[in-house]
Amino acid sequence: MKIAIQGIEGSFHHEAAEILAEPDELVLSCQKTFSDVFNAVASGEADFGLTAIENNLHGSINAVYRLLDEYDVWVVRDVRMQITQNLIGKVPVGLADLGGGEGLSVLSHPVALAQVEKWLDTNLPKAERIERDDTASSVQEVVSSTDLGVLAIAGNFAAALYGGNVIAPKIQDEENNYTRFIMFQRDRSENPEATHGSLILNIDHRPGSLYNALGVFVEYGCNLTKLDSHPVASDEQHYQFYVDYELNISNGDLLRKLKAMDYGVKLLGYYDRAEV
Repeated sequence: MKIAIQGIEGSFHHEAAEILAEPDELVLSCQKTFSDVFNAVASGEADFGLTAIENNLHGSINAVYRLLDEYDVWVVRDVRMQITQNLIGKVPVGLADLGGGEGLSVLSHPVALAQVEKWLDTNLPKAERIERDDTASSVQEVVSSTDLGVLAIAGNFAAALYGGNVIAPKIQDEENNYTRFIMFQRDRSENPEATHGSLILNIDHRPGSLYNALGVFVEYGCNLTKLDSHPVASDEQHYQFYVDYELNISNGDLLRKLKAMDYGVKLLGYYDRAEV
């Protein structure tokens, strides 16, 4: 099972891939951008793609929503994974020995740095914060560096893979830090165990349009778990709505009703949610 992910081995995307696929069957195709992940699936280079789509603290990843509209892919699974950040060094050292960060550099992805900002302000206020493309590549750089004053912010998964030493564990400012990842493929497939569905809804720019569309979900007893609006690039007056909802036996009737009301509907997939 070849899965394209954004980032390198040891990243949170890699960790999510091991949750959503059997680790002994997993072959990673590491890509630089989210667009590259979608291209790998569309071209057949990879069997599946896996991308983060939202974080409960930082919101939706808009680039992924745009790509879901652009590409014809089918979501087959998702997982909501807790994100734990750690301070990682090349060698074991006590936090008290770091002297408030004087002369030190802390590397990580900008989102990861934002997630530990208060902790760094309190514990390493003098350390220079340097942005990198990926948390895992930050650990890789720290472990390969001859400068022991270079540290990284990343997860346990990356530390274990590259041989980094956790100096301070669980340093994220918010304990409840979760990222949702989706896994998708090129062809549509049926999943008898599917519990959730996702679609893109295009509605008319007139009073009551969204209200009427959402009423269809109520009519067929489908609970909405997410509603996200995005402007249509070609028309500043219109918005697309990305809808995640819980399935029930009348789901097919729901889609037919929406289409009969002349709403544009792009079904993104029916899928089950992995438990972690």
